[in-house]
Amino acid sequence: MTGALERQIVDFTAALRFEDLPDAAVRAAKMRVLDSIGVAMAAYLAPPARIARRMAQPTAGAHGARVWGAQTRSTLDAAAFANGVMVRYLDLNDAWRTMDAHHPSDYLPGILGVAESYASSGREFIEALAVAYEIMCRFTDSMPFNTKGWDQPVSGAMATAMATGRLIGLDKDQLAHALSLAVIPNLCTYQTRAGELSMWKGCAGPNGARNGIFAALLAGEGMTGPFEAFDGIFGVWNQALQGKKYEISLPDGSADWDWGLVQTNIKTWPVRDSCQLPIMTAQSLRKKVGVSDIASLRIETYKSAWEGAVKDPELWAPRTRETADHSMLVGVACTLVDGDITPDTFENERFLDADILGLIGKTKVDVVEEFSSATPEVRNCRITATTTGGETIVAHEVTTLEEIKKGMPDDVLREKFSRCVARTFEPSRRDAVIAAVDTLDKAESVVPLVDLIVV
Repeated sequence: MTGALERQIVDFTAALRFEDLPDAAVRAAKMRVLDSIGVAMAAYLAPPARIARRMAQPTAGAHGARVWGAQTRSTLDAAAFANGVMVRYLDLNDAWRTMDAHHPSDYLPGILGVAESYASSGREFIEALAVAYEIMCRFTDSMPFNTKGWDQPVSGAMATAMATGRLIGLDKDQLAHALSLAVIPNLCTYQTRAGELSMWKGCAGPNGARNGIFAALLAGEGMTGPFEAFDGIFGVWNQALQGKKYEISLPDGSADWDWGLVQTNIKTWPVRDSCQLPIMTAQSLRKKVGVSDIASLRIETYKSAWEGAVKDPELWAPRTRETADHSMLVGVACTLVDGDITPDTFENERFLDADILGLIGKTKVDVVEEFSSATPEVRNCRITATTTGGETIVAHEVTTLEEIKKGMPDDVLREKFSRCVARTFEPSRRDAVIAAVDTLDKAESVVPLVDLIVV
């Protein structure tokens, strides 16, 4: 037996066609593919990426996918994990934040790997990617998994299973079993993102992709999953959400539907999504005051940003780079001192330096109810510096969901991509990847694109 939510998800997954997607969603899909390849290559030599590649043992067989950069052919689930870890490591990939938070591109490499293995066309891959993004974003809008102690891959694994099911040709019954096999065996807790953070922070999403692909493959072989995954006595509602049932909205055919592909935020800086605006605000403040003149700082933010990037005491004096790139305090202090945040900020462990910790020690953070009530449609950050001479200097920046939906301008995204791949791609390969992504919706197969992702 399947419940109403499972049927809704399965029906949406089976029904979506490329023609249903507006031009903006197709463009957004290609932007997120390019961005994901770029941030993956920037993290190619990171320790978790090396570990994940070692785990992706070479394999032969009818179906497999290649590990980006190395081009080793491994199993679909192992390649999804290895490639996803590269995408996620720097915290520079896309994000979506409403009731909860998510990083949908954690799952993009796994879906591309399935499309590669089954020689899917660019359009078929974009269809599957749209399914996955939509499921993840709408769960993020509607269900408080994070506040109840559950992590992003709960919905990410389901979304990946549905995208994989489309690509490998599962029917509706099989899709329903894939959905159940993705969620019930793989409920994971939010401890991944609490307190001092570890390497696993950047691996949890890719592990969800790995599990989602495996669930779909199992269903394709005839494996049945637990019935009543949400409504059962030990289903998701009772076990994970204290007995309360939630609903999600999925596309209804209206022309003005806000697609998840368009809504996610492609990041400028390699930090948590809720730290992007504070860094922008700190850059504005830096133009008005020298850091040596600052006697004290006051950051004013909204509640969910405070909970994720300020609340835990470890965020005020992080010991790991994973904690540091989730810290609003580190982001603001490094920006005021150095003028910018880059991956080298964390690789060089600036968060341990005395000048950064000294400035954090002069800082207080307050939640402003007016700012909290305006989210998620409008996000505010205000930083006030009091100088050693007693002067008060203020910077206040605002961003909106409508601005995020417009996306990065093409030239800005390509510049970000170029910076990310500077150490791994020659200019000719960089340009070839850009060209292949630009025409992805016209490609008969995604294989030639993956051919290009080699170090």
